Amino acid sequence: MKPVMDELQIVDLLEELAESLGLQINYESIWLNEELGTRPGGVCLLKGQRLVIINPQASTKEKIRILSEAVRQFDLDQIYVRPVLRELLDRIPMPSGGSSHDRKINEELSDLENENEDTGPF
Repeated sequence: MKPVMDELQIVDLLEELAESLGLQINYESIWLNEELGTRPGGVCLLKGQRLVIINPQASTKEKIRILSEAVRQFDLDQIYVRPVLRELLDRIPMPSGGSSHDRKINEELSDLENENEDTGPF
């Protein structure tokens, strides 16, 4: 039996997928102001190109959320997406914002981890 894929491997695969879709990924601190502090990141449009900015201090789950939201903006039905990513992306709802969306992603990741402990690797 192969080892179960961990969250860091999922981040790597999501980065590969995002880059194959033409998304540029930058790891930079995002400081908004004294009250808001820093943010984990997100997708923005810069000179007509989509850019994913991720705070290097963001948790692995936050990185997965940001990258998932970025690639979900594309039609993924006609391209090859690794089964582990396809399953993850299909199970995560489209972003509606707010912490309930973050909780749903955390629940889906936990569900995938629990299933794979019983049934094998991703």
